[in-house]
Amino acid sequence: MTTLETPRGPAAPARDGSRVERWYGRLDALAYVGLLNLLVIVFTLAGGVVLGWAPALSAAASCSRTRLRGDAQRLVRAFAARWRRQFVHANLLAAPSAVALACLGWNLAALTDRPGSGGLQIALVAASAVCLAHLVLALTMDAHYELRRARCLRLSWAFLVRFPGAPLLLIATTALIAAVTAFVPGLLPVLSIGVWVHLCTALCLSFYAANDRNLPAAA
Repeated sequence: MTTLETPRGPAAPARDGSRVERWYGRLDALAYVGLLNLLVIVFTLAGGVVLGWAPALSAAASCSRTRLRGDAQRLVRAFAARWRRQFVHANLLAAPSAVALACLGWNLAALTDRPGSGGLQIALVAASAVCLAHLVLALTMDAHYELRRARCLRLSWAFLVRFPGAPLLLIATTALIAAVTAFVPGLLPVLSIGVWVHLCTALCLSFYAANDRNLPAAA
């Protein structure tokens, strides 16, 4: 025999096994972001919303980082422990961006339906998007590195200015998820928040990894 023929029998189970693994991975990822979404909502409410959302997002970013690194964790227990441990720290870390977003949102609302304010409204929306990107960078940077709070805030702004593509990707991701959620509002309580946190965390970790690889070359 001059050619080798692949037996038909063993190939089918291999393809079926691969297909099952892919579906299992997709369902596992869907279950993860769904549970993460629920945890963010529950612990945000547990903190009275105003004081609960920042530690909830911080815990979600930390748990997503752990999953992306391939480390095992019990999601509910890990989330609760990180939310409790980071409660004060996360609120103080998010405070500057939260205050800026609140002020920008109040001004944007005040300009609604006012003639001739279209350009100013666009500027306020752009500034709000930048503040949101800084908030995401600060929370994920805090989850990824061991930094003091003031240094984390400063480095987040420095990273945002030095690598403008990073906040643009975060803003585009946020806008896409917001658009899909506006089209299908039922996704908000079950998937949207978890998908947003997980995708933004994945993007930020890739940004930081690329920056860390470039540091030795720059030195």
